[in-house]
Amino acid sequence: MSTDVFFIENMYNPPIIRKAIAIIKLIVEEDRPLGVTEIARTLSINKSTAFGILKALQEEELIVRDSSTKQYAMGPGLFQLSKMIFKRTDLTSVARPFLEDLMQLVDETVFLGVRQDDTVKILDVIEAKKDFKISSPVGTKLPITAGAVGKVFLSLMSNEDLICLLENKGLPRYTEGSVTDLDLFLEEIEKTRSLGYGIDLEEYIRGIRAVAALIRSGAHPVAAIWVVGFTSSMTDEKLRHVIRHLTRTAELMSTRIASEIVPAYIGASE
Repeated sequence: MSTDVFFIENMYNPPIIRKAIAIIKLIVEEDRPLGVTEIARTLSINKSTAFGILKALQEEELIVRDSSTKQYAMGPGLFQLSKMIFKRTDLTSVARPFLEDLMQLVDETVFLGVRQDDTVKILDVIEAKKDFKISSPVGTKLPITAGAVGKVFLSLMSNEDLICLLENKGLPRYTEGSVTDLDLFLEEIEKTRSLGYGIDLEEYIRGIRAVAALIRSGAHPVAAIWVVGFTSSMTDEKLRHVIRHLTRTAELMSTRIASEIVPAYIGASE
């Protein structure tokens, strides 16, 4: 065998590729940090081989390694790949039946959107079927500091990164109810993390209330849905009703979207 042939055969090493795919599958399916020993044992892979593959995946940001626990989890590169694949399945088409059902349940306008840099872009709107309702054109971009949907996206950031962002952009006073004090705003974000949804009580637009929740694929956020209505119709009692149905819808959508993204990614890798 010539040196050139040997080099090509080692560059194209199906067993190594299969092992790398198996490691990615395991980390995605388990959806929790895993140590190299557990990964090697579960997949019956030599520990040094597993470590080498993990290092390569880490360099590509497909996985990340916690320096304190030395465990591995899904990385931003893997999420970016999944998002690119998911674009082909059309997020709006998948989400539309859920949004329509939610609108029927709460009788208020429902929005779907994604974060784009420091804005939230509206992808779809299902208007309430009543004379007086809230609406906004698809494609509209809202500031990331705006209302309930801004809170749920900001809740994904560490406090350190959030403080840096807010010191840069500031906290605008949209209405008399806007939270413009940094410490109080951080408390609002912590409350959002704890509850699993964000609330806007006339903070972005006077006379308007809103509730928002994230849509996830596994641990990764892919979008947000939010319900918006006039304060006169979104009473405290109605708000509790909206929160219950919104959070349930977010869970159902996350389950559906996870089934769309993960198999698509794994299938494309094999």
